[in-house]
Amino acid sequence: MTAVTHQLTALTTASWLLVIYPQNGGPVLATVALVAVMVGALTPDLDQPAANLGNRLLGAKVVGRIANKFSGGHRHFTHSILGLMAIGYFLHWVISHWLAPGLAANAQLVWWAFMIGYVSHIVADTFTDRGVPWLWPLPWHFQIPPGSSAFRITTGSFVELFVLRGVLVIVLVIIIRTNLTLFLNFWR
Repeated sequence: MTAVTHQLTALTTASWLLVIYPQNGGPVLATVALVAVMVGALTPDLDQPAANLGNRLLGAKVVGRIANKFSGGHRHFTHSILGLMAIGYFLHWVISHWLAPGLAANAQLVWWAFMIGYVSHIVADTFTDRGVPWLWPLPWHFQIPPGSSAFRITTGSFVELFVLRGVLVIVLVIIIRTNLTLFLNFWR
């Protein structure tokens, strides 16, 4: 899937989870959490040389090259449970050990936002024709639905760019419109 679709999926997922688990935010924390969701949605693709995030963040290309070499290419380590846990644990460790205790609670919300973006990316790629190696380094790629790739999403296809994105936008608008007070309170 393309970067825009991954970010739209992550934003829709995060909005839905905010309705289920309301949080107190404020303008700064809400903005940082939103950025974290968007960055998390692109992070699994750092192992791809032309990654969208690699072109936007300082040092991301270097990390991407290392991840690509380490895991053997795109959709390996960073698209697996092992990669998800390693990156999530590393970021959680940084938050726990490097931030002032007063910032830790807010940083946990940002960490969760990042992880929502990251997980939504991997789940979304499971619906593509290539699938995802959830159990990497084992070579199996999991795909939904199983069987013929004709029923899965191809990156850049009409189904992804118009049907899936259209559905995601509609769902996101419905979530926000039906819970507008909750979202406004999160940003206050």
